[in-house]
Amino acid sequence: MMKTREIELVIEGMRCQKICAKRIQGALKAVPGVENASVSFKGKQAIVTLTDGAYAPVVDLINAVRDLDAGANKQFNAYLPNSNPSTRMVYLHVVGMSCAMKCGKTVETALQEVNGVECASVDFPHKLAVVTVKSDSRVTGEDLVAKIEGIKDKKFTAYVVKAYDELVATRISSSGPAIPSPLVENTTGADVGDVTLSLIGMTCNSCANSVETALKQTDGVVSAVVNFATESAYVKFTKNVIGIRSLVEVVESLGYGATVATGSITMASNENRKVGIADWKRRLYISLFFTIPIVVIMTILDNIGRIRSELQRPVFGIAGITWDSFAPFVLATPVQFYAGLKFHKEAIKGIRNRVLGMSFLVSMGTNAAYFYGLFSDIRCIYLKNNSYSVPDMYMTSAMLITFIVLGKTLEAIAKGRTNDALYKLFDLQAKVATMMLSGADGNLVEHVVPIELVQQGDILKVVRGGSVPADGIITFGEGHLDESMLTGESQLIKKQVGATVLGATVNADGLFHMRVTGVGKDTALSQIVRLVEDAQTSKVPIQAFADKIASVFVPIVVGLSLLTFIVWYILASSARVSVPSDSNNFLFSFNFAISTLVIACPCALGLAIPTAVMVGTGVGASHGILIKGGEPLEIAHKVNTVLFDKTGTLTMGSPTVTDVIVINDEYDANTLIMLAASAELGSEHPLGQAIVNYAKLLSKPLEQPQVFHAVSGKGICVELNDEIVYLGNSDYMDESGMKKQASIINHRSKLEQSGTTVIYMGICDTIVALIGISDAPRPDAMQTVAYLHELGMEVYMVTGDNYRSAYYIAEQIGIPTHHIMAEVLPSNKVAKVSDLQSQGRIVAMVGDGINDAPALAQANVGIAIGAGTDIAIESASMVLMKSKLQDVVTALDLSKTVYRRILWNFGWALGYNLVLVPLAGGVFYSWSVVIPPMFAGAAMALSSVSVVISSLLLKWYSPPKMPQAPAITTHQDDFSYIEASSPVANIV
Repeated sequence: MMKTREIELVIEGMRCQKICAKRIQGALKAVPGVENASVSFKGKQAIVTLTDGAYAPVVDLINAVRDLDAGANKQFNAYLPNSNPSTRMVYLHVVGMSCAMKCGKTVETALQEVNGVECASVDFPHKLAVVTVKSDSRVTGEDLVAKIEGIKDKKFTAYVVKAYDELVATRISSSGPAIPSPLVENTTGADVGDVTLSLIGMTCNSCANSVETALKQTDGVVSAVVNFATESAYVKFTKNVIGIRSLVEVVESLGYGATVATGSITMASNENRKVGIADWKRRLYISLFFTIPIVVIMTILDNIGRIRSELQRPVFGIAGITWDSFAPFVLATPVQFYAGLKFHKEAIKGIRNRVLGMSFLVSMGTNAAYFYGLFSDIRCIYLKNNSYSVPDMYMTSAMLITFIVLGKTLEAIAKGRTNDALYKLFDLQAKVATMMLSGADGNLVEHVVPIELVQQGDILKVVRGGSVPADGIITFGEGHLDESMLTGESQLIKKQVGATVLGATVNADGLFHMRVTGVGKDTALSQIVRLVEDAQTSKVPIQAFADKIASVFVPIVVGLSLLTFIVWYILASSARVSVPSDSNNFLFSFNFAISTLVIACPCALGLAIPTAVMVGTGVGASHGILIKGGEPLEIAHKVNTVLFDKTGTLTMGSPTVTDVIVINDEYDANTLIMLAASAELGSEHPLGQAIVNYAKLLSKPLEQPQVFHAVSGKGICVELNDEIVYLGNSDYMDESGMKKQASIINHRSKLEQSGTTVIYMGICDTIVALIGISDAPRPDAMQTVAYLHELGMEVYMVTGDNYRSAYYIAEQIGIPTHHIMAEVLPSNKVAKVSDLQSQGRIVAMVGDGINDAPALAQANVGIAIGAGTDIAIESASMVLMKSKLQDVVTALDLSKTVYRRILWNFGWALGYNLVLVPLAGGVFYSWSVVIPPMFAGAAMALSSVSVVISSLLLKWYSPPKMPQAPAITTHQDDFSYIEASSPVANIV
């Protein structure tokens, strides 16, 4: 008896079992030495049985398959499973990229220069580099990391995330031993973690800079951003090098406190701020308690004859020291060393860390005044002559500290108001929830529990007027929800069984039960808060300039103070200026030096930008606009070109099937619709969802596809019931080898003339139907486009839809025809954005779908419609929660308003110092304009408060009012052949 052996082949390119599989089976059987062959379309494989002793080279089997014509100038492919891979993929996480256009392209170019790399691409939103390496190359992940980190003038850091073979290893299934498959490279790189720390004890921006510098210089820290306004630090670190405890120790080694913000950084900072405000108030009360008597003694009592004579009596009979000097000394001491202790400690920290800030200036100025007064009193006692006493110095130091503590108290209170928008969101959270539990008798029993104990899957009851405790789905009843606190939408939204409800929204009317789907950090509220917090803790590019000024500000001021003293002392000693009779050359010069020292205000510079960003992002959130960081705020004010996606962006995003044209008589309309809907179950595209929603009206079950393959911007290919179903545009049908009947052109033209999008449907190798889908423009699309034109912006439409549908929508909303790009792939959208950017345009891209994500990432400002896909929202730099196009105008206008406020704050802080520092130094002394030290301190304190108040004025921002646009009319085609069984669409 002859023995047989089997060879297994992987087959690619089959579209169906009926035709393709049978043709391949016949070709294999025709190869000499083959006893039998069976081909499975579903399994994508062929089992070839050879007679033992017969000679049939594997290459002959593969060539027999490849020689078959698969249609559309394509061929079938065959290969042995588990053959050596020709390429392998290496994934790298790249840290330090700030934009896709420059940084992303720089990394791509560098990687492609490596010998052995076939291609490389960078996914900027996810900070991922994907590198295809030839299998015969000796290039390793470490080589690629070294290439990235070696890029000149850039500080990129890279880690190998994962590497794997792209092609499946092959082996022959036979009675002999299997060919061993090659090892798959699976290198796990450094595990990067992140943490947000709430910082305690910072008094100015220099403190924040010192903490940030120390963290960045710590081994294992990938990046660190410290925000003085939010008093927080966001740190990324390599877990196998350093941990959170060590990061806290780094901060504490500088003399500051740090705690891990386990919940919201806003709430953690708020708690710290409350403690800080209480501390400042306590110091203020102590200062006032002791300083007011000093002022009374020095300005009132010392001018009353009888009292003055009593004050000039020796203290306890000690010659040289009188009560009018001793009383201010006693009263000023607790002010200097209790109320002012915080500044002295911070100054010592700054000296130790080589970072000088506001505290150093205050400490140096007040100590100079206090100890000069003390030195003078000691001198008086030594000489037994009180004529050298200068009690004014005690009043100067006490009033300086009092005014500055007052300013810090007001500043802390004002800073607490910058996050009112987020605090209001937290206040809306329910504190308890009513849980529905099954009792012993099977009936539902209500049980009130703290919100912290609610978990996924719980059934909760929400009554009229109650807050929704968590995110969930309604399982019973209905309600009218007020979601204005999250989306800014003022209209009540009716929610019924199956609808999603969001935590912290209010049930204005109705009663319902809900099943919890998200709690804690997983709720929409927490995600919104986290997004806004990330924006607030990030730095706008102009902040770098402010930080540079702040880093050299204090040393310059100290130098100017010293120079001021020297100049005035020389002038006074040479009698070139007249010195007041109640003073001397040293004291005269000393007052100018102290005034110069304490009037300078680095805090105003440090607060000018972050407070505006904090308030601006909070205002944006209250209007349903989430801004991801300070950088989009700064860039968006420059935008002069706006690109819109069409479907789901300019249109409602809820397209409906209007027409079904059956091309192949072998199928009926309902069968095709059910097949198409089943195929689209794996798609997130609005057009695919329209087909699914239409099919549901037929009340027939849909089948999950066995295999789903999507070609971005073109269509999908799925396997259903041993058949391959294609759905997509005309080009996709051509590429897939679909046969087109002549009648298709007429049907398509008639549909497209009415603005209907045409979806081709093919089975195996034949187009069987055309599906017409219409999507109306958004009601505010016309006025949004018109308003952008009024602002001088260029408006474009980029869409994967056909030209006729694109022109139809563009004509209704006012986009010029020469600004339309239709039938484009996602890569074409990116190319259009890049082309406009190369012309010097600042581009905003507005989209909602997966295919918009690359363009959103490429644009200077990516704006995602909130109802869009997660990938689009992740790629965007701004998110419109209300999904209203007019919010595009609001987002751009808000960014301009915030940026103007940033410039105003920064200009005020810089101008204040440039004007008042010389003024305090005595530039206008000849005109009798002098700022005493105590009032210089008051001016310094109020300058910080004024900057914060200026930022708080942003809370009164209101969106621009756009004129009402005329109603947009829509057209639905009317075919003469209508099938009565159709629930909605015209069937031909």
